[in-house]
Parts: sequence; structure tokens; C-alpha cells
Amino acid sequence: MTDMLTSTDLSNSAYALNKTDINHEYLEQKLENVKDKQGFIGNIWNDFKEAFDVGLSADDCDSMLNKYKKGEISFDEALDYIEQFDKKQDSTTNLITNILTGVAAIATTVLSFGTGSVGVLAALKYGAPIGAFVKASAKTLERATNNVDNDALDTKQIAKDVISGAVTGATSAVSSGVGAGIKNGLVLQSVKNGAKCGLSCGAVSGAMTYLTDAALEEDVDFNVGDLAKTTAMNAFVSGSVGALVGGGLYGNAKLAGNIGASTTKTATQTIISDSASSSTRKILGNAEKNILAA
Repeated sequence: MTDMLTSTDLSNSAYALNKTDINHEYLEQKLENVKDKQGFIGNIWNDFKEAFDVGLSADDCDSMLNKYKKGEISFDEALDYIEQFDKKQDSTTNLITNILTGVAAIATTVLSFGTGSVGVLAALKYGAPIGAFVKASAKTLERATNNVDNDALDTKQIAKDVISGAVTGATSAVSSGVGAGIKNGLVLQSVKNGAKCGLSCGAVSGAMTYLTDAALEEDVDFNVGDLAKTTAMNAFVSGSVGALVGGGLYGNAKLAGNIGASTTKTATQTIISDSASSSTRKILGNAEKNILAA
């Protein structure tokens, strides 16, 4: 009986070890696939997190795999960690490309219309095309620089990026009041407009990106919580960027104005001083001639 128990225990132990090895190989392959998906934006962001030890990084996932191998955590915990890393990398890449898209649409609109209000038709005409182009181009470049074969020209991904980019571009164009305060020399107004523009653009672009993913990706299930989280994160980051841009533009304009005013003032003073000196010399010269003539 003792021999039977010992044999059974050994058999169970061997099975458990074999299962652990198989699961570990699965987790390793899943993590490798996530790493391969990272293009230049994803890799830069991951390197930043590893350098400053913030957020989930590839190194953190490797550490979790070692913990699973040692039996310190469960398979589900290790798998969830890798999946969270994958989601966060995707959301950050989308966030960065959304910001680039919004900035490009705002710049195009401001150059075309100045800092005044922009109608819906004008936004669709100018903002939507530039938004679609920039978002699709940025994401295509991201995929072209990863380690996944034939991923760059994925038609489904390009279609998603064109749709979300067009919406982000049009929204950004309508909200392009970043520079309105600069005309009046009001720094707080400029920051406020920049933040307002960023919040609205970020919220719409974040929501649109998530909804297109949920609609076109088979492995993405719609979740209200994920939608709210993505929308809020995009709104917060884009709003912060918008405020900085608004304040930065005002600061540059103010600095340029001060430099120009200072330069003009100095030049004016120099001219006046030179004129005064010249007049004084002339008067003294004439007085000297009159004295000698007498």
C-alpha cells in the first residue's frame, strides 16, 4: 500500500511538473508575441518604463514568469500580468498617435482659418482628411517597425486607423481654439482653451479608438468599464498637453513681444541719444566759431 501511494504521488508530481513546464512555455510564447508587436513607439515607451521603473514593462513580465516557474504565483496571475502589459502598451501607442493626429489637425486648421471658430463642414473638409492620414501613417509606421511578418499593410488595422483618425481630426479642428487667448494677451484664457480643446479631442479620440477596436477585432469584447477608462485617460493626457501647448504658445508670443519691445526701445533711445549728441556738438561748434570771429 505504501509503495502504491509513493508511486501515485510521484506520478502526480511528474504530471504537475510537466504541466507547469507546458504552461510556462505557453506564457513565454505569449509574452514573446506581445514583445514582437511593439514598433518604435511601443519600444521607446517600454524602454522609458524600464529606465525609470514605472508601470508594467517587459522586464516585469519576465520576472513574473520566473515567479510562476518557482510556484510563487498561479498560471492565471502570470497570464493576467502579460495581458495587462499588452493592453497598456496598445493604449499608450493609440494615445500618442491620437495626440499627434489632433496636433496636426489643429495646426492645419489654424493655418487655414486662424484662431477663429470652425464650422462642421470646414472641420470635415480640413480636419478629417489630415487626421485620417496622420493616424493611419503613424500606426502603419509603428507596425512596419515591429517583428511581425506582413503586419505593416494590414487592411483591417488601416481601416480602423482611418476611421478613428478622421473623427479625431474633425473634432480637433472644431475645437482648435488654442490660440484664441494669445490674440488678447491672456495667458489663462490660452491655457483654458488649450485644455478644453485637449479634453474634448482626447475623450472623442479615446472612445472612438476603443469602439473601432471592439467592432473590428474578434478578440476584443466591448466593456463599459474599459471604454470609460480609455476615454478618461485620453481626455486627461490630451487636456494636459493642450494646456501646456496653450501656455507655451502664449509664453513664446509674450517672450517675442518683450524682446521686440525691448529692442525697439533700445534702438529708439540710441537714435535719440545720437541725435542729441549731434545737435549739442553742432551748437558748441557754432558758438566756438562766433567767439573766434569776434
